[in-house]
Amino acid sequence: MHSTADYAHLGQTRRTGEPYILHPERVSEIVSQYYPGNRVARMTALLHDTLEDAIDQGNVQDEEEMIALIDDSIDDPNEADQVISSVMALTKPPGVDYESYLFSIIDLEDALIVKMADMLDNLQDNPSDKQKIKYRSVLQAIEKYFDGKPPFIHADHWQNLLDVVN
Repeated sequence: MHSTADYAHLGQTRRTGEPYILHPERVSEIVSQYYPGNRVARMTALLHDTLEDAIDQGNVQDEEEMIALIDDSIDDPNEADQVISSVMALTKPPGVDYESYLFSIIDLEDALIVKMADMLDNLQDNPSDKQKIKYRSVLQAIEKYFDGKPPFIHADHWQNLLDVVN
């Protein structure tokens, strides 16, 4: 599975110049830290950007090829289906605003866990004030939706996000 993520991001770099694969690895580590028993979320974290990035990088021809690679890289068919569903949900459609996109995954536990780990990693990479404001607004909307912290989000994960945006 790691080789699938690595292949999907082959040749891609972050704005810092580091290999892009380090980002999904860190997101997966964040998931492992707060949700150690959640294999699906951990695998989803490693693969969360593959659908959009592998195609853009020219590493795969289309979504179907990337999905087949993900499916082949996970031994348990049930886990593979769950990971593919979560990765597809986490792939923001073009033209959809960020808050609408986030509300499309708000009730998908594994997807929201990964998105929040993704946010935390992005915020630890010298975030702009604009990025902090965007994420603060999203966290407030999530908090309003759940009338507090989402019940399936680890308290320390939630608090770390709040600390970084405030």
